[in-house]
Amino acid sequence: MPKPITITYTLYPSLTSSSSGNNNYLQQVHTLAIEGIKRHLPLRNLHWKSSTRTSLRTIQEVDIQLCELSEVGSSSATAGLAAGGNGVLDMPLVNLCLVVCEDAEVYKTQTRSFIRDWLSLLAARRTPHAPLIVLINPPNPSGQTASSSGKSVWGKDKGVLGKLKTDFNVGKRDRCVQLNLPQPGTHDPAAWPELINKLKESLVSAFDSAIIEREEEVKRGESQRLNVGWNFCTWFLLKESLANSFESVNLPEDSLIIYEELEASFFQVLKEQNLNWFGLSKLGGNHPGDDSLPILDTTSKPYRELIRNSQISIFDFRIYLFARQGQLLGKLGRITEVAKRGQWFVASLTRRLREAEDSLAEHFIESWTYTACMDIVSKCDTWSRIDRPNGDYSGLVAYESARSELLDIARIQVERIGVSSGHLPPIYPFQPGSSPYGNLAEEESVLFESSSNGISDDEELQHTPIAPAHPTSDERPVLSNEQLIDAQKDKDNCRSLYLGLTKKTIKAYEACGKINSVIRLKADLAALALYTEQWVEAYDLSRELAKDCAEILTWDPISKFALEGALQAYRELGREKDEDWENLALAYMRVCALVDTPTMENGQDETSLAELKDAVLGLKQSENEQDVEGHKAFVLRLVSDQAQHKEGDDQTSIQVAIENVLPIPVAVDSISLDLIDLHGESISFASDGQILQPGSNTVKAFCSTSTQGLYTLQTASLVLGSINFTYNKHEEGSTLRVKRNSQGVEAKLRMPYAIKLDEDPKVVVEVKAGLTKMENVRVGLRSSIGEVTYLLHDAEFGGKDISLDGSGLIEIGDVDAQGDREISIPYAGIPQGEYAKAQIIIQYDTSAGSREWIDNQVVFMGLPLTVNVQDFFRPDCLLSHFTIASDGREYLRIASVELTPPEGSGYHVQAGKQKWRDSVTITPNQPLSCLFKVKQNTKDEDGAVLRLRIHYQSSEEEVRLKIENAFSKLPSASRNSLRVMTREWADDRGKWLKPYLLGTSLAGTLAEGLKSQRVEGVEDFLQAMDNDEEQIWRTLEIPVDVPQHRLLTTVRMTPTNSSNQIYEGRAINVNLSLSTSFTWAGNHGKDGNRLVFDIQNNEDWLVVGKKKGYYLADPDKPEEQRIIIIPMRSGKLFLPTVTIQLLSTLTNNNTNQGKSQMDNDELLCETYFENSAEYITVLPAKKEVNCFVPIPISGETWDGERV
Repeated sequence: MPKPITITYTLYPSLTSSSSGNNNYLQQVHTLAIEGIKRHLPLRNLHWKSSTRTSLRTIQEVDIQLCELSEVGSSSATAGLAAGGNGVLDMPLVNLCLVVCEDAEVYKTQTRSFIRDWLSLLAARRTPHAPLIVLINPPNPSGQTASSSGKSVWGKDKGVLGKLKTDFNVGKRDRCVQLNLPQPGTHDPAAWPELINKLKESLVSAFDSAIIEREEEVKRGESQRLNVGWNFCTWFLLKESLANSFESVNLPEDSLIIYEELEASFFQVLKEQNLNWFGLSKLGGNHPGDDSLPILDTTSKPYRELIRNSQISIFDFRIYLFARQGQLLGKLGRITEVAKRGQWFVASLTRRLREAEDSLAEHFIESWTYTACMDIVSKCDTWSRIDRPNGDYSGLVAYESARSELLDIARIQVERIGVSSGHLPPIYPFQPGSSPYGNLAEEESVLFESSSNGISDDEELQHTPIAPAHPTSDERPVLSNEQLIDAQKDKDNCRSLYLGLTKKTIKAYEACGKINSVIRLKADLAALALYTEQWVEAYDLSRELAKDCAEILTWDPISKFALEGALQAYRELGREKDEDWENLALAYMRVCALVDTPTMENGQDETSLAELKDAVLGLKQSENEQDVEGHKAFVLRLVSDQAQHKEGDDQTSIQVAIENVLPIPVAVDSISLDLIDLHGESISFASDGQILQPGSNTVKAFCSTSTQGLYTLQTASLVLGSINFTYNKHEEGSTLRVKRNSQGVEAKLRMPYAIKLDEDPKVVVEVKAGLTKMENVRVGLRSSIGEVTYLLHDAEFGGKDISLDGSGLIEIGDVDAQGDREISIPYAGIPQGEYAKAQIIIQYDTSAGSREWIDNQVVFMGLPLTVNVQDFFRPDCLLSHFTIASDGREYLRIASVELTPPEGSGYHVQAGKQKWRDSVTITPNQPLSCLFKVKQNTKDEDGAVLRLRIHYQSSEEEVRLKIENAFSKLPSASRNSLRVMTREWADDRGKWLKPYLLGTSLAGTLAEGLKSQRVEGVEDFLQAMDNDEEQIWRTLEIPVDVPQHRLLTTVRMTPTNSSNQIYEGRAINVNLSLSTSFTWAGNHGKDGNRLVFDIQNNEDWLVVGKKKGYYLADPDKPEEQRIIIIPMRSGKLFLPTVTIQLLSTLTNNNTNQGKSQMDNDELLCETYFENSAEYITVLPAKKEVNCFVPIPISGETWDGERV
């Protein structure tokens, strides 16, 4: 413990030199002064700025021992200095001379001489000190403080104080101060500050001088290190006196620096092997009780006495050096650093002791390590509960981490003693070297940090002295740690101590969040429970340990150990294999795949794999269905990106590489892979039971669904009993290109070749068998767009209605090899863009099993042409003009256009073109016109529906049909290469359309490109195209209604002028004849129909007179009107046009019911201008012409006429 700093005082005049009358007075004055000084102790807030240090040190508090100078002897101080003791603070740093003198004459004759003698006495002691002369002014009896001095006009002290300063001040150093004592029993705050401040200054000055002097001595001693006779211990004590001095003045940081420098010097001396100043045993550690002494207690051994006598061993010296550092760190509140340094110190010294283990007591290293760690933890726990000077507790969180590691080191020592004594089994995890998973828990590599003392562990070990002789077993010391001795003797004590310390360490690790370390210790607890056959506890501990390992996704070897223990405990408890057991078995399989476990071929014993075999067998026999995602036991991948076909089989196969990561063979029940294309359609490849050997296996998987396209692997699964191991392969992006068997089943979705617009729309599914007979065929058609719905229940097959199976597929029976079937399926709805996408599904049976055929196809549901009709009415016939045009994209061939009346309808149709010898090509810019004359042989009041039939063919469809027919005549070997080239050629219409339309054959158009490629079978292919005469014509049948409710008026204008010359501007009389025909009026009556005629003005004619009028329609009597028209220009002018409209009755105009009836059966007026093609030649006018037009006078009307 640090000693207080000594300050001496000397009294003058002394009681022995004064008369008896003044003794009581002087004693009272001295007592007041000394007691007043003691009340201001200890000194606080001293500021030390040394010339050898850069920063200012603040000394918060210094303990002071105030005593008379006569009580301090110089002999002990001199002895202390000679021995290398504290030295710096052994002698007083400040000496006070308390002087009572009020008379200047007395000062000259007596006081001055006494002070000089006092200073001479202090100088003879040869120690750094600071004299301070205190002039005491006693209080007056009147209560006023006496003062023996004052200030002169120049500001200098006068009186006795002035004389003292003049006589004893050295340079600018003021060694004199006065104290004006207050009255006894009173408190004057202004009386003491000057004295106390002078005392602080003197103390800091003397301390600085002493430190500088001692540092110089240390430097001189260190410089003689290489001289003969130099003693490290003596120099150590000399330098340690600086550390003790800093500690005495509450500067622990500076003291700690000194000890760190001493430690570095020790290792340097150790490296230089300058060890002749150490004891005979050199390394040490063989004294009784060395293994149980607390290492942070410097009083447990006389360490300083051993150092002073140069008899200390390296073992004791290092313990003392660490203890002093730990005490200073504890005083500074750096608890974490104490623990971390202690961790390194224990590890470092343990390595040194290991080299001399034979000379130590059995298990001495374990015992000392245990004691040291527990002592560090105990002391640090005590320091952590002490209030910090600055209130900073932040370091305690980090301390928990270092504390837990120290407890773990102590626990490992108990574990080693237990294994050595036979109380713990010599297996993993109690003996890390026996681990089958490699070196997992080398304690020193996990718990001990590397040293930072300037010398490596190997170098320190190399230069550490070792005892020259090894004592026999009878001479070896024995342990002194009673706790460990009891653990050696008794199994229960050992396990109890081990369990208690392990649980305490787990709690410490959990407090600082070191989960990995907690798992390691829990593995020890589980292993101990398994070893002691406490199966319930072993199962719970192993299961919890496995759960912790799974949560942090690490420590797979420990997880394997825990799961193996849990399964063993489960079996020993005799429990049924339920879902919990399955989860344990699956987790055990996972870690067995992750941990590198040797196989039997690599020397692994059969019994070591029994647990894994039992787990696999139990899972295979389990009845609880469970999906396990991403299990590590198996790895699946596609071998190739191309599916394969077997000749004569509709099945598709792929090669699958399966890696069995487990060290044992596994018999799986099935293997399946699911793939999906860009449209979301999926297919599956499957393989029946396989035995997967450890390592890589290649399995062939089959798919009974015939499809084509690029598929992406989505999931893969292996079935083991009721356990389904599934693997998500979407992220891998593995693709598989699937092609159909060219000799297999084919299906095509198209529109019917004959379409009737007045019937329900249908599509046709063509099914063609391959080389294999199809049995029990079911066909389905599913729309891929929401606008179209296929009505499968109304489908037709062979002109007969069909039935649906339970899944809604159409049953069509059997199809022989190379046979085909067509199914007509109605649909509802209109697709946007006229294209509809649908999925064709065909399910059938073969001799090899069930098969499925799936394809997505697009069908054009629109028409490639448009038809417009224009009717021209005549009294005896109807002329219908049909315009047939392309839809703007297709080039069409029209074979014929027919308009036929129904039988017995009374209509006769005469076509403008009677016979069609050759087809007519229509283009997007060149339509086809057809004219038909319709005559009514008998009166038909209800009307009739004629049938317009158009036989056509698309040029592109024609070309593709010829290509397919040519392919069907070629052998399969030469089809594939030609199919790619012809497909590209057919898709590019610019290469063949124009030559083909101009009459060039398709073979001639295609020959140049194919022959240049030199592909086998080109000649046969081109010849097959030339010889192909097969054509498929489509038929479009449109119902055409014969127009009804038409009232036809025949108009004829006849000029009545006799002159052949007609001039511009001259009026012309014209007869207007209006004849009515009810041929196309249907069932309308001929009476009561009033018509209105209206002559239209135009730029050529001006109508004068009755421009508009009405009349009663009479088919037997034409209406005659006379009108006047005036030509407005010269030239050949056509006559003005006349419009005829029906004049409705008043009743029909006023009632809604009548209007509704009129809307349904109202007559429509048609006008036939009989001489509309005639014209009149008008000559230019020779002069102006004035004409008078009669206009009715207001009030007068012309009967039956309107103007």
